[in-house]
Amino acid sequence: MPPTGIQYHFVTNELLLPTTQAQSQEFALNIDGNSQQHLENKVGDLLALLTSSVPNLQLQPTLDQAINTGQLVTLHVVKADDPLNDPSVSWSIFLGQKAQSSPKFDGSDKFVINPAAPANPPIVGLLKNGHFSGGPGTARMQMLLLGQPVEVNLIGLRLEADLSAKGCANGKLGGGVTVDEFRSTLLPALAAGLNQVIKTDKAAATPLLQALDSDHNGTITLQELENNPVFMLAISPDLDLLDASGKFNPGQDGVKDSYSIGFGFTCVPAAFTAPGD
Repeated sequence: MPPTGIQYHFVTNELLLPTTQAQSQEFALNIDGNSQQHLENKVGDLLALLTSSVPNLQLQPTLDQAINTGQLVTLHVVKADDPLNDPSVSWSIFLGQKAQSSPKFDGSDKFVINPAAPANPPIVGLLKNGHFSGGPGTARMQMLLLGQPVEVNLIGLRLEADLSAKGCANGKLGGGVTVDEFRSTLLPALAAGLNQVIKTDKAAATPLLQALDSDHNGTITLQELENNPVFMLAISPDLDLLDASGKFNPGQDGVKDSYSIGFGFTCVPAAFTAPGD
């Protein structure tokens, strides 16, 4: 039976990028559902490696600013009979339109779901003693990498969070990014962000160029990122999520076709009209 109950409306008030190895492990999830319960976060490891290699690289502050000013809005609808214990719960994620003013995140904010964004199917899971665990599912997510806006499709999406009617805490969500999307979306955004840092931050520019600019022309290219000996292992796909036909079917053909990625998040009540209201 599909989940029933009250719809609780929330907005992300904090999205946490893994900028240290400890955070990468903290936000990791068992995305492919392997029986050994291995936790994966390959992109998190890459970001942690990048921030450890370049002192004062500002990954989290630019993302914080986008959320705090209402430029990046992620909305959630949780449908449950009981916000603490329910064996069948749905958690839907929506991309929101930019807010007209900076949100207060006190429950009084009003938002609008972006009608042009793809509709993410609900993630189905369970609530036990106020802890939600759900997936796998799919979702289109928004983030910022070094100030560069990125939208990415996650497959095999897993979501966990401590939940109540007052919001969610200790949340983490993660999934797989296909090789094609990683190379066409995430990696170009990372290169563009690094080149912007080189232009605007002289202190960070020197270690970045020394580490990544192999041809010494003052610009970091996609090829330099992909071929850098330090980053080669960090940008190799680590998950087999798709079968030979391209369907989500983990561990079927032995081909590593996706990169694991995981984030932390919190959310607070918000007002908006969602499907089913």
